[in-house]
Amino acid sequence: MPYYRVTIRWGVPPRYHLQDLEAADLSSVLKQLPEDLPAQVLATGDLIEIRVQTDPETRAFTPG
Repeated sequence: MPYYRVTIRWGVPPRYHLQDLEAADLSSVLKQLPEDLPAQVLATGDLIEIRVQTDPETRAFTPG
């Protein structure tokens, strides 16, 4: 099962809550979030990004 990195911007000045979740798909990630988020993040969050985590051994790098 893939891992997802969830980043949520919250608070003033902006702070970032990071969470890694293992889930079968994006729908499953969204279903897990409410159980794990701190109250401050839920109250003041204004932006969320969800990305599939990449295995560092399979990551492609562009030559510099």
